[in-house]
Amino acid sequence: RGDRPWRLSFLAGLLVGGLVLAWRWPSAFEPSTASWPVLVAAGLLVGLGTRVGSGCTSGHGVCGLSRFSVRSLVATITFIAAGAITVALFGGAS
Repeated sequence: RGDRPWRLSFLAGLLVGGLVLAWRWPSAFEPSTASWPVLVAAGLLVGLGTRVGSGCTSGHGVCGLSRFSVRSLVATITFIAAGAITVALFGGAS
């Protein structure tokens, strides 16, 4: 029972965040132009990466780093470096 206020606050934050995003950047809700096979492959690769990396980027970056986990620090540095290299090689969003 004592955890109800923060849970309701969390849900309210999700809703308000989505509304602000829709108001400020409506293009974020446009449908993807990628084909279904590409979307399915991307989803499978994300799942595989989560499995191989023993967690997701936010899990390592938020929870793991706050617990001073060395494994999460290495994982987070790897994720950020891979993202930076990908943008440097293939360019970012225009």
